[in-house]
Amino acid sequence: MGGLSLLVTGADGFLGRAVVAAARARGHEVRRLTRGPGGDVACDLAEGVPLEALRGVARIIHCAGALTGDDARHRRDTVEATRLIAAARVPMVLAGSIAVCDGMARVVDETTPPDPRPHLRDAYTRAKIAQEKAAAQGQPLRILRLGALWGRGRLWNAHLGLCAGPLFLRLGRGEIPLSHVTNAALALVIAAEGDWSGVEIVHVVDDERPDAARYLAAMPGRPRLVLPLPFALVDLAAILAAPLGARAPGLLRRPVLHARMAPRRYDNARLHALGWRPVTGFDAGMKEAA
Repeated sequence: MGGLSLLVTGADGFLGRAVVAAARARGHEVRRLTRGPGGDVACDLAEGVPLEALRGVARIIHCAGALTGDDARHRRDTVEATRLIAAARVPMVLAGSIAVCDGMARVVDETTPPDPRPHLRDAYTRAKIAQEKAAAQGQPLRILRLGALWGRGRLWNAHLGLCAGPLFLRLGRGEIPLSHVTNAALALVIAAEGDWSGVEIVHVVDDERPDAARYLAAMPGRPRLVLPLPFALVDLAAILAAPLGARAPGLLRRPVLHARMAPRRYDNARLHALGWRPVTGFDAGMKEAA
């Protein structure tokens, strides 16, 4: 198809920069919206969207949002910002997160519902669940639920385990829902190129999804002291901690533990159906990161 005029929010972020590069490589005109200086339009989306940001735009690829912070920050920078930009009613591709899916599900695909226990999840996941609702305002909307973004400069993810002093406790048993930043960026651009109606959900994970052991073995700068911890043992601790509810530490809340560490299977067939093919494989990505 011919080149489109695309507005990319969060264009100076880890994902946004890759989206801008992918869109330009495919012949699209890109307007970069950033919170600070350096973009084509600078604004705080939670305070409103300038008219000049939207003039002549055919599609919005919405990458902006909070990655850290408490519920208040996520509500402002992720949920409210999305509500305001979606109100423009321009067809939108939303960079969502696969983290929203039911933490106890064993197979994670587009039919997996959002977690029915958001109070037991972290502030980021709660905000991404709310963001999907805020983005749906009658315009064509594609929600791309991205897996664990990785690439040069971002190799750690919550599916690997946790540090305990000099030890790294490896808890994960199943495949990690990796999404290399170049692969995720291409998926967002391809999704924006199509014509669609209503709300569609597409899961974005790489074809190669190693387990934690393989990932850590390949990762440059990996921890030297790695202790595999039986998942069943930690799961039992989470069951015993269940009466604490949201007061329990993160990994002792079962939906959190299972979402990050359980042996789950992920599917990206719908992504392939859009015409996507991976740009960067696992070995090549790790070699580039090193």
